[in-house]
Amino acid sequence: MVTVQTEELAPCRKRLRIEVSADQVTQVRKEVVQHFSRMARLPGYRPGKAPIPLVEKQFQKEIDEELQKTLVTHGFREAIQKQQIEVVRGLGTEDVRYLNGLSFSFAALVDCAPSFGLPDYSATTLPRAETGVSKEEVDQALDKLLEARATFSDAPARPLSEGDYAVLRYEGTIDGQPVKDVLPAAGILAGAEDQWLLVKPGVFVPGFTEGILGMEVGQTRALSVRFPEDWFFEPLRGKAVEYSITLSAIKERQIPSLSDALAKEIAGTDQSGLLSMVQSAVEAEKKRAARRDQANHILNTLLRSVEFPLPESLVEEETANAVREIVAENQERGIPLAVLEEKKSEIFSNARRLAAQRVKLRFLIERIAKNESVVIGDEELSRTIASLAQRQNLPPRQFIQRLPHESLEALKRQLLLEKVMDFLIEKAKVASV
Repeated sequence: MVTVQTEELAPCRKRLRIEVSADQVTQVRKEVVQHFSRMARLPGYRPGKAPIPLVEKQFQKEIDEELQKTLVTHGFREAIQKQQIEVVRGLGTEDVRYLNGLSFSFAALVDCAPSFGLPDYSATTLPRAETGVSKEEVDQALDKLLEARATFSDAPARPLSEGDYAVLRYEGTIDGQPVKDVLPAAGILAGAEDQWLLVKPGVFVPGFTEGILGMEVGQTRALSVRFPEDWFFEPLRGKAVEYSITLSAIKERQIPSLSDALAKEIAGTDQSGLLSMVQSAVEAEKKRAARRDQANHILNTLLRSVEFPLPESLVEEETANAVREIVAENQERGIPLAVLEEKKSEIFSNARRLAAQRVKLRFLIERIAKNESVVIGDEELSRTIASLAQRQNLPPRQFIQRLPHESLEALKRQLLLEKVMDFLIEKAKVASV
């Protein structure tokens, strides 16, 4: 028999004081001892034939450890069933008390699912999505496809013009000191060798590309640039930097013209076939974008419609995930790690806000799924895993073996989110205008 006392520590956090009766402790201990007896190998006895008292004496410490572990597991499971508590995260045990022949007691700290009422999600109105494709959109997509196959060649002897690609060697100084020495984290803002730069206003440091117009290959020019007060790299905000710039080469970009030969090289078809493929791709992307917009509209409506407390342990875990994502995204954009370190308070604040939204949405989606009997079947999960495994050139079984348990759970939650979104979009009304 198990008795439970519940102590509310926070809206989603409880301390469960659990006591397992002496009779049950005796029964569990007997089972544990029997298990050790079957496995024990003692000198002079065949496996499983050693006297029980001898086994108990030989393995007393191990038996007590296994007993307490078993009692905690069984006691905890029975306690949450008895109290009908939906535990989302166990936070450990404390105050363990046990004397041979007496009851066993301990306290378990848990975070629980919040209690809340679902908002009305049955009559959401969605803005009308425009999924038609214009000739201009197809032309823009085709231009991007051709630009990706552009080649570069040295320009004839002439001054540098807008639209060229300049190959530069440059170094910046502040008050006569090299920027790379004063601010090691400044990266390419301090200087570079053989740096390619599109000569176009707004590219790189404000005023830099304008300041190199008219240069000729081999020429060196001094250029003073003042960084804006809102520049992303805080140590350079408002600072005047003197650059010594040498133009090593001028490159011109040649974008190929569409032809049957190029279309065949790109997609194994002629010009007409490639245009048709591009149009289909643009249409598909517009439909995906419209669906994303509809899903975001529903999600934002849901998030605004109800407030409820969140389990702190889940928010903390998701905050750590969000911090990693934000840092990785900014590093990919070329922002130095030193800059991110300076902004860690702001990053953490943004990450926590994002984490709270994700955790809140998780509970909303799971509750709607339960309410509407939306589930992810084994076949759906297997198809998704097979697709992900194929992208990594792995057999599905090997992919699963390498996938951490928490990643598999996250995948299931993502599939559930997408399926619930499909359900809600289908039920929603579309605005007439």
